[in-house]
Amino acid sequence: MTQRNGHLHLGAFLYPTGHHIAAWRHPHASADAGSNFAHYVQLAQAAEAAKFDLIFLADGSGTRGDDAQFLSRTAHSYVAQFEPITLLSALAAITRRIGLVGTASTSFNEPYHIARKFASLDHISGGRAGWNLVTSSSEHEARNFGFDEHLAHATRYERADEFADVVSGLWDSFDEDD
Repeated sequence: MTQRNGHLHLGAFLYPTGHHIAAWRHPHASADAGSNFAHYVQLAQAAEAAKFDLIFLADGSGTRGDDAQFLSRTAHSYVAQFEPITLLSALAAITRRIGLVGTASTSFNEPYHIARKFASLDHISGGRAGWNLVTSSSEHEARNFGFDEHLAHATRYERADEFADVVSGLWDSFDEDD
């Protein structure tokens, strides 16, 4: 059993207009929240002021539906959002201590690119980067990359294990001074 230090760590999962399905309808919700940098600055600074340990941005590699009518109703939530590493890098400049955690899939990326992106974020932020490693599970994501279906669960997790090892090895090989 792991010894705990008695401290609770808090993370803020930033989602453009909120997590409730009707949050966009709130009178104070920003219609362009997914692509409004000032909105994320306000959220990140509020989380840091409230002593949260990290902010977290989820991400996917495709839309969450094929139906045009569905996508037209949910475009702000699923399509028109900042890419996490770019946004977190920008937020690093206006925060001082809060951790910056972004999602990246091992199914639809290559290890070198992920290692480089997160190493860049880590350097820009002064060591505050975190990687939410996912394997993706949506058929929509697979189709976005030209596949008829997603890889089998076991195959995805075998790839993820190797992917994480390669990324970790790359990080260990990067010169600390670069």
